[in-house]
Amino acid sequence: MLKEERQAQILNKLHTSGKVVVSQLAADLQVSEDTVRRDLLDLDQKGMLKRVFGGAIPLERPVIGFFDRENANVELKQKLSERALGFLEPDQLVAIDGSSTNLQFAKNIPSDMKLTVLTNSYSIAHVCSMKERVRVIVLGGDLLKDSMTTVGETAAAQAAAYHPDLCFMGVYAIHPEYGMTIPYPEEVSIKRQLIGSSRRVIALVDPVKLNTVSRYHVCGIEAFTALISDGSVEGEMAFGYRNRGLDFL
Repeated sequence: MLKEERQAQILNKLHTSGKVVVSQLAADLQVSEDTVRRDLLDLDQKGMLKRVFGGAIPLERPVIGFFDRENANVELKQKLSERALGFLEPDQLVAIDGSSTNLQFAKNIPSDMKLTVLTNSYSIAHVCSMKERVRVIVLGGDLLKDSMTTVGETAAAQAAAYHPDLCFMGVYAIHPEYGMTIPYPEEVSIKRQLIGSSRRVIALVDPVKLNTVSRYHVCGIEAFTALISDGSVEGEMAFGYRNRGLDFL
């Protein structure tokens, strides 16, 4: 097998499984572990994966500013939002964490549905304020301009006073083994608080965010009730989430 073919198989396994292990790759590809390690080093140097002890995980995605994200993949975000509306019931307290996908979801909340929305996003608060029957509670704190959300211990302390029926959590990177991770440490405390205080936690997830890992750990995968994707993810990748007790929709 040519090196290029071997490395293509490694990347395919990495994408579908979310990680690769040197010993298993060596057995699957029928080559030595030293050969696999050289392949992983080569792919790491090319910026195609991240080596870790005993194997590799997907490379972290580049961070894109909120206003660029807001106008990207609108059709997909609309599809995810429509699928998420089925979780809403009148008179719920619903936490909506700041994200461009959650902003699209907030725009889709029916105007005649009576809800209380708790959010750390000024953009989401503004959208919900236009809906006559939606009460809006905005969490204070430091403004993180890259995500247009309030973050830090002040925001987390305020969130601790509430126990939402649902939390729609913004997701940057999620992995069956490594859980949810994010690029900004300032967001960790508020995300953990919203997740920990809520009865059910839902995430609307672009498939490109699945089986990826970022710098700062927020929670394990077991903290989520359901992940809503676009229906295109099946097989081994979907099983990795369902096997951990999540509804993967």
